[in-house]
Amino acid sequence: MPGHLDHSHIGCVANVPIFRDLPHDTLMQLAAAVSQREFVRGALIASYGDPIDNLIVVARGRLRVVHASPSGREQIVRDVGPGEFLGELGLVAAARYDGDVVAADDTQACMLSRDAVREAVLSSPEASMRLIESLARRLARAEQVMGDLGARDVGQRLAAELVRAARGACECSGRRESDTAILAGPWAEMAARLGTTPESLSRRLRAFEDEGLISRPVLEAESDPDGARRVVIVDLERLREIAGL
Repeated sequence: MPGHLDHSHIGCVANVPIFRDLPHDTLMQLAAAVSQREFVRGALIASYGDPIDNLIVVARGRLRVVHASPSGREQIVRDVGPGEFLGELGLVAAARYDGDVVAADDTQACMLSRDAVREAVLSSPEASMRLIESLARRLARAEQVMGDLGARDVGQRLAAELVRAARGACECSGRRESDTAILAGPWAEMAARLGTTPESLSRRLRAFEDEGLISRPVLEAESDPDGARRVVIVDLERLREIAGL
């Protein structure tokens, strides 16, 4: 049913922040250029070093950029959920993926050719500014990750992750501060984000509990349906001190 397909393509494009101010005709042109793809969990979408030829917009599910060390240990450097996108670097210059792109869950994505997106963005000063803002956020996040890995040990990186998660919960709830940190995905994924092993992460979590900094429910009821974990923050100020934030 072509009409239904067109509608879903328009919705996928319209949900992308950098396209928010584009005229309807331009959105329609982008929607016509959409190629919709389905990926099962664990599928490899792009490999390290592949040229970035498309803007990949996540409609449903989650994609992930992963770096692998020579020893085979993986570190998650970026998670991309619904309405978010990958490949923006390719819009401003010839670029290649700096890690493997894999499906963290069963995922539906809209693939937009680099040339079609560049034409649309360059036609709108507002869209160009939103692209610059997106690139600036990505750079800030990359600098944060590199700073954490270079200057903090595992305990400090964990403390920083807990503090940032508590801040995020605070912003979402409108409260001045939150006593709960919501951590996306299972513990193994968090270990990969922090550049450590699940065993090392588990030891640091137990140490924080023993020190009275956090508490975790005994039962696995702590996890949300999407796999997120909840940790009660007992001493936020001490966690800030450990993280150096």
